[in-house]
Amino acid sequence: MNFLQRVGLIPRFTEVSLFLSSVTFLLLLSDAEFVRALSGFAFTNFAVMIPIAYLLGLIFSFYYAISNKKTPLFAKVCMLLFVILTNFWVAFFAFISILREGNGYYIIFPLLNLIQAFIILSLVSVVMNERCISDENAKPVELFIGTLLICFLFLISHFVLKNYWAITFSICLSYSSVINDAVTKTFQGRIKLTEKRKKKR
Repeated sequence: MNFLQRVGLIPRFTEVSLFLSSVTFLLLLSDAEFVRALSGFAFTNFAVMIPIAYLLGLIFSFYYAISNKKTPLFAKVCMLLFVILTNFWVAFFAFISILREGNGYYIIFPLLNLIQAFIILSLVSVVMNERCISDENAKPVELFIGTLLICFLFLISHFVLKNYWAITFSICLSYSSVINDAVTKTFQGRIKLTEKRKKKR
């Protein structure tokens, strides 16, 4: 399993990526269509325990990102459910929007969401369970940089480009799980390099 995760065949979610997904969720509460879609999910779901576990996954994604506590198994399972359902749910509405409005160039984002969700779901009984949630504690600088960038993406997509909520959410999810880690490491590397140069002077 470790080999499959290293080569990227199995998604490995960090506290930072889960935190940023939750931030996007909260930002979208300002969108009336998103709230209606969310209400439909919560009240028409066949099992009331799923929306409750989803909400807990959202809360745990915030809490364990800002705390240094070890994430227990129950919290990881809820967070995993939050990741799976969010990716499926957002991809579904994003595809509907793309088909309706003809924005074909956005299709890569919901495709990434679906691929990740299907990989997790298909392997959950074999190699996934709670191990796909990283135990590495998030650093404050990672959360700060990630939050700034996810807010910037959200503002551009939702208010400047005026994308449908699912497109905006899909873009932010893809950024959180695929791109943010590399961007944050680049920023941190430059900060360390600048500090070393200052010390040499």
